[in-house]
Amino acid sequence: MAFKHASELALLWLSLSGLSHGFWRMSCSLAQTSRIDPIINPGGLSAHAHKIVGPNIVYMNSTYDDLNAAPCTSCEIQADKSAYWTPQLYYQHANGAFEEVPNAGTVVYYLGRGDNRSSIVPFPKGFRMVSGNPATRSYDNSTRVYGPNNSGRLLADRVSFNCLNSEHGNPETPGFPTIDCPSGLRAQMQFQSCWDGVNLYKPDQSHVAYLSSIDNGVCPPTHPVPLPHLFFEVLYDTNAYKQDGGRLVLSQGDSTGYGFHGDFLNGWDMDVQTAAMNDCLNTDNQGQISACPHLVKSQIPNYASKCPEAKPIVNEPVKGTIQKLPGCIKVTDGPAAASLSDMNCPAGYPQPSINPPFNPARNASSTFGVIEGGWQDVGCASEGTSGRALTAASWASDNMTNEACREFCASKRQPLAGTEYGRECYCGANLQAGSELGIDCSQNSMPCAGNQTEYCGGPNLLHIWNSTSPLGRTPLTRGTKVGGYIYVGCATESKSGRVLSGASFTNSTGMTNELCGAFCKAKGFSLFGTEWSTDGCTMGCAGDASADSPWAKYTNICGGSSRLSLFNITQG
Repeated sequence: MAFKHASELALLWLSLSGLSHGFWRMSCSLAQTSRIDPIINPGGLSAHAHKIVGPNIVYMNSTYDDLNAAPCTSCEIQADKSAYWTPQLYYQHANGAFEEVPNAGTVVYYLGRGDNRSSIVPFPKGFRMVSGNPATRSYDNSTRVYGPNNSGRLLADRVSFNCLNSEHGNPETPGFPTIDCPSGLRAQMQFQSCWDGVNLYKPDQSHVAYLSSIDNGVCPPTHPVPLPHLFFEVLYDTNAYKQDGGRLVLSQGDSTGYGFHGDFLNGWDMDVQTAAMNDCLNTDNQGQISACPHLVKSQIPNYASKCPEAKPIVNEPVKGTIQKLPGCIKVTDGPAAASLSDMNCPAGYPQPSINPPFNPARNASSTFGVIEGGWQDVGCASEGTSGRALTAASWASDNMTNEACREFCASKRQPLAGTEYGRECYCGANLQAGSELGIDCSQNSMPCAGNQTEYCGGPNLLHIWNSTSPLGRTPLTRGTKVGGYIYVGCATESKSGRVLSGASFTNSTGMTNELCGAFCKAKGFSLFGTEWSTDGCTMGCAGDASADSPWAKYTNICGGSSRLSLFNITQG
C-alpha cells in the first residue's frame, strides 16, 4: 500500500461523522519533518521529531504573523495557514534500527460540536493548544473530563487508533493495535473545544478544556466559550517496512501509542475563518469544502506540489532508516509514564546545527540583476502559450536550488536556467513563444526545496538566470562563421515538403551541427540544417562538440519542431 498524499485519507469516513452535525474536512500534505515545536519549545529544539503540516516556514519560534507571511500552506485551503503537528512514527527493527513509517500528511476536521455549538467562536489570533501527553505509556481508566454529576468521559479516549482492514472492520484501540493492519494504521486525535475566553495559551493547557464526551457534550463552567472541535486523522503505511519481530515506536520513545499527541497553532485568515464558522460549521454538507463558499475560494487541488515538503530545520537524520531516535530519547514500554530524562537531553549535550529561518520578505525580485557564479538574475517569466518557456533540458529534485539548476543547465551548455514550482529546473537558449519576461517574482513564488532561504519560481512562474560566462556559450547569430560553415538562421519547414531534400540522416544520441555539416559537405551540398523537438530553434543537440572543436564556444542548438538551424557550407 502506498499513499500519494493526504487527500486519500478523505476516503476514510470519520466514525463520529455519523452524527448529523456540520463539519468540514481538509487534507494536508507534509510541510516539514523536524525536531521543532514552537508551542512547547519556543526558540529552541524540541525533545523529539514531529511531522508538520501547514505553512512551509514553521520555525522554532513561529507566531501567528510568521505563519501568515508564508508563501503557501501544504493544506488545500490556502486561507488557513495554521500549523498542525504530531510525533513522527518509526518501526524499530529487531536489530535496533528505526525505520520511518511513511505518512503523507494529515486530515484535519473542523466540527460543530457541543450543546452550545450555535455560539462557537473562531480561534483567535495567537491561539495555540496541545492535546495528549507524550509521556503517557498506559491507559488511564480513572481520570475523567468534566461532566455533570461526574459523567465526563475518560480523558484517555482523546487518543485512538484504527487498524484498517479491507475485509472487515476492527475496533478502535486507545494504544497501538496488536494485530497486523493490512490497509494501514490510522492515528486519531481529539482536541479541546472549550476556552476560558481570556488566555491564548497556558503551558499546562488550562486555558482550554474538553467537552464532557470529548467529541460532544457540554463545556465546564470554567471554560464557557465554545470553539470548533478539532480532530486529526493521520494514516500510516504499515506495509512499507518488512516486519521482523520489531515494534512501532513514536518519536518520543513511546512503544505503546498511548502517548500520541497533537499540536495546533492558529494561522487562519480571520475574516475567512469567521465567515466559515458562521455559515458552514453547523451545516451538514458531509464535510465538503466545495459546499462552503468562504473556503472554496482558496481551495486548490495541487496543494502538495504547490507547497512541497521542506528540508528539516534541524540538521540531523529523521527520515528513512536511522540508528537512533532524534534527540536523546530512550524507548520506554510503560506502564509507568516516561520521565523527563527518558525524553530529553542532559544539560551540555552536543546539539545539531540549525538552518537559518526562512525570510518570506526576501522575494525573488530582490536579487534582480545580481550576478552569482557567472549567472545573472534577469527576473521571472511566465510559461509559453503552447508549451514550456525553456525546452532544451529539464530536471526535478527535492534538493533543488537556483545554484543547482544553473550548474545543471551549464552542463547542458544552455545559457538560460529557470527554476519553477520550488523543485523543477528548465534550460534553454531563449524563451519560447508567449513566454513573458518581467513578471513580478513576488507573486506565487515558492521556496527552493533544497534551500528555504531562497525562491525557485512558482506555479507557471520561472525564476530566470542568464549565463554571463563562456560556460553558457555564445549564442549563434546570423552570419556567424564556425568550422567552415556560416549560420544562416532558423528556417521553417514548408507545408508541401522539406526545405532541404537532398539527403538526411539521424542520430538520437550523438547529433551535433558539426556532425551534420561534415555529412552534408561530404555529399557535396552547400547547405545543411539540424532539426527536432519544440517550436523555434531552441532544442539542445543530442550530442556535444569536443572541447577542442571550434563549435565548443557556441550554443549547442539543433533546430526545433519543423524548424531548422540552417548553415551555409563554405568552400575550402
